[in-house]
Amino acid sequence: MIIVQARLSSARLPGKILKPFFNGKSILDLQFEALKALKLPFVLATTTNKADDLLVEWAQKNEVQFFRGSEHNVLQRFIDCAEQHDAEFLIRICSDNPFIQTTDITGFLQKLKAGVDYVSFSDYEGVPAIRKHWGLFVEGVSLKALKKADALLEDDESFYREHVTNFIYGHADKFDVELIPAVAEIIHRNDLRFTIDTEQDFNNMQNLATLVSQKEASSIKGLVDIVDAHQHFLKEMKEGIAKFNK
Repeated sequence: MIIVQARLSSARLPGKILKPFFNGKSILDLQFEALKALKLPFVLATTTNKADDLLVEWAQKNEVQFFRGSEHNVLQRFIDCAEQHDAEFLIRICSDNPFIQTTDITGFLQKLKAGVDYVSFSDYEGVPAIRKHWGLFVEGVSLKALKKADALLEDDESFYREHVTNFIYGHADKFDVELIPAVAEIIHRNDLRFTIDTEQDFNNMQNLATLVSQKEASSIKGLVDIVDAHQHFLKEMKEGIAKFNK
């Protein structure tokens, strides 16, 4: 099952995933359009915070399954969501990534079914993609691994509970972790940032989306080529990387 993690009470840019992003559609609209093409089960996992009532309304309007759980203990939210949907193998997607690549989801699910606890792309140093600013890749994790992590964590270890998979890929001695080197176009790039945290990020990615559409270049190579050909994108990406630690 694909679980899209979402909330509207972002400190830096509240409501960013429902704002019109491209052709009148929001980032969430675009993500779920891409996911529907895969014909795999998916669910929007949001919080019980009243601010996220709008996400529930969006899900109901678009006939998307949704789940509401803990706002800050995101690990528990994922466990509860998976159990409610009888899902053993999970693909995690962050909702603030408008250029998320979905082509490897089926392959990741196959690896999980074969017994891997966690699967992700990584950079040339073996750093999982979720720890990068790329904002392009999904990650796969088993419910069994999430529950094991939950059992191993102390109640006050809020960092790991907020970041869901960090404890798992950070403890490869306790879990079966598979990190796959990312494609050549990006594996050595520490200067690329396709995720959205601020209004500046949002505007930057909106402008990029327009060029991507014009050139029909939504692949990683297409995205990287456009950014390299328009250095103002790269400048703003570097500023964002310097500002926000991963």
